[in-house]
Amino acid sequence: MADKIHFYGDEPRGAVYGFECPGCKYHHTFLVGPNGWTWNGSLDKPTFSPSLLVNANTPQARCHSFVKDGKIEFLSDCFHALKGQTVDLPDWK
Repeated sequence: MADKIHFYGDEPRGAVYGFECPGCKYHHTFLVGPNGWTWNGSLDKPTFSPSLLVNANTPQARCHSFVKDGKIEFLSDCFHALKGQTVDLPDWK
């Protein structure tokens, strides 16, 4: 099975992972560590917690989602056409 997320590297506060968002068409990153998100350790069916909120103060570019078991659950406050839907994470290219 192909990896769905990418390891960007370690920072002093934790490890940085990311995925390509099919709604925004941009990469979104998670900082995994004591002051960041939790991660289940899976590259092909990742789960991160809590939700990821990108561009919180810019409604016309906001993306808000949960990543659970290799799927992205887009919340209703997203700006793009996938808001309110759950889709598979795309393979990392």
